[in-house]
Amino acid sequence: MKKVIISVLLLCCTNAFAQSNKPTPVFYEIFVRSFADGDGDGIGDINGITQKLDYLKQLGIGGLWLTPFHPSPTYHKYDVMDYYAIDPEYGTIADFKNLLAQAHARNIKVVMDLVVNHTSSRHPWFINACDGKAPYANYYVWSDTAKAKGWYNNLKNPQQKYYGFFWEQMPDLNFDNPEVENEVLKIASFWLAAGVDGFRLDAAQHIYEPHEPEKNMRWWNKFHKHVKQINPDAFIIGEVWNKDSLVAAYLKDGMDACFNFDLSAAILRAVSTSTPGDFIQKLISMHALYRSYNPNYADAIFITNHDQDRYASILNNNIPQMKQAIAILFTLPGIPFLYYGEEIGMLGKFPDELRREPFLWGLQSAYNTRWEKAVHTTSATVIPLDKQMNDDKSLFSYYRLWLKLRNDYPFLSRGKLVTHTTTYDGCIAFELLDKQQQYLIIHRLAPGNLQLKLPKNATVLYAQQATKSGNKFQLSAGSVLIIEIK
Repeated sequence: MKKVIISVLLLCCTNAFAQSNKPTPVFYEIFVRSFADGDGDGIGDINGITQKLDYLKQLGIGGLWLTPFHPSPTYHKYDVMDYYAIDPEYGTIADFKNLLAQAHARNIKVVMDLVVNHTSSRHPWFINACDGKAPYANYYVWSDTAKAKGWYNNLKNPQQKYYGFFWEQMPDLNFDNPEVENEVLKIASFWLAAGVDGFRLDAAQHIYEPHEPEKNMRWWNKFHKHVKQINPDAFIIGEVWNKDSLVAAYLKDGMDACFNFDLSAAILRAVSTSTPGDFIQKLISMHALYRSYNPNYADAIFITNHDQDRYASILNNNIPQMKQAIAILFTLPGIPFLYYGEEIGMLGKFPDELRREPFLWGLQSAYNTRWEKAVHTTSATVIPLDKQMNDDKSLFSYYRLWLKLRNDYPFLSRGKLVTHTTTYDGCIAFELLDKQQQYLIIHRLAPGNLQLKLPKNATVLYAQQATKSGNKFQLSAGSVLIIEIK
């Protein structure tokens, strides 16, 4: 039996991020189908992404995470039919290699989704397995007696059932079979040779059942070693939507970073309630735990992704709160991930298709995809990018400001998070320690003004919505201070 209940995203690009003197890159998640149409058929594609690399570079992006682009029967392509090909809707291998070359020329890394917990039921492996053909019969998880949820009849042999954790048409692979492990390692080798900088491994915690976590870790340790032998700078990042102790165990040998879902929820809760809460102290404890397992771990921080309602919808399109969330995110250490369209305030709620609506380049832009009719992100609800780019007060301009600050001040990404001993009413306040230098970050959440006296030997590196008088600042809701303490 095999599986594990959680969910892991993996990427490839190492802990060199955590060790570098440079700022960690800001990554941008692209749902390929919705981002940019490069050939006019209404569907986002690889060439569309290539043609928008200059835009992404201008925004300040240093890495891309591409959602699945392999041949698949579904719109989302998380059920793969061929791991060595590009879905014709999206382009060709040549198109993809050109994207890699053009991205690397701009110093942008590219990581790809690699979905190996399951395949499509239309994958040749599964078709042959249902017929009992060697060696594929043992590529999947079978039972003659199982009656629990997640087990489905083999239509070629109704007495035999196969396991599909997510869906009947997503049969789970059998990682107790060494041949399956070798197949996955071969797939990883192929794409590393093609030039990808890493992988995001979907549903990686579901490889084995919850009561077999050791087997799950064994597999990812093996995968990690294989990838690093080919490219020591490959970056492996996990989506482990679970308690800290389990996330920490995956950071030990299996992956370089994990997505921080708790932080995502805490940021949104803080800005929506104008209440700081205690998430900074919890984050400090979390980092200490992770560091005990892997001194060079990286924290993958984000607001929302393709499996969640968009943050603009969660915050009811409240622009001041959205800007606060952005500012908090970009002052915390780690590797930030943006979901495409966040920079223009795209909206979206469940079902998943409506969380992945077409990017709004402009009212008449040829790059707008048309694969589905937008419900939440329309010209009536969201200002298109072409208009926001020419507005210094737009959400896009605010994103670009913070990405620039992130790149200008490397301590924001690599600093060690510590508690600030002084508390300020209605504020989030914390320190970052970097190269024996101390920095203080203050975010004012609560309404009303607060007068704040600067610490001794303090130099203000950045002030937003803060009025200075001598060595004092007047802060209002939305104020941000970044202070260096000598």
